[in-house]
Amino acid sequence: MEPEVVEIELRKSYQFMYENFVIVTQTGVYLLLEKRHVNVDVLYFDSPQVKYGSPNDEARGGHPLWKRGLGFYGFFEVLHSPWVREQMIANRVHDRHFDDMYKNDRHFIVCFKDVMLEVTCRKYEEREMTVSEIELLIQEQLLNLTE
Repeated sequence: MEPEVVEIELRKSYQFMYENFVIVTQTGVYLLLEKRHVNVDVLYFDSPQVKYGSPNDEARGGHPLWKRGLGFYGFFEVLHSPWVREQMIANRVHDRHFDDMYKNDRHFIVCFKDVMLEVTCRKYEEREMTVSEIELLIQEQLLNLTE
């Protein structure tokens, strides 16, 4: 099947322009979107499979999924994702691999003005975290580093 990109509407409307901050751990991706006082709106993805960077909005037409419905700004899902398929094929060298491991994987793209975030995962969640919770998350990850 050919890939198809559909836009996802979130509970809250975001501009998806410049401001974003990404935290990637071994178990997930936290996309920080907007801060209000001590609360931060977060998109959480339950997998660390991530691409972050180009193309920006001026070169977005060069992205392979542009002609499949990818837009300039916003939150999108890629149905019949070639990236999920690529991950599945690459994993076939593993002794305990089976293709069905990937049947529930989803591919999401978040487009901002200067960067894009692509994630494959099983699910995403809209969350609200406090600045203190984000600081604790970073502190916990720092404890995993060896000296």
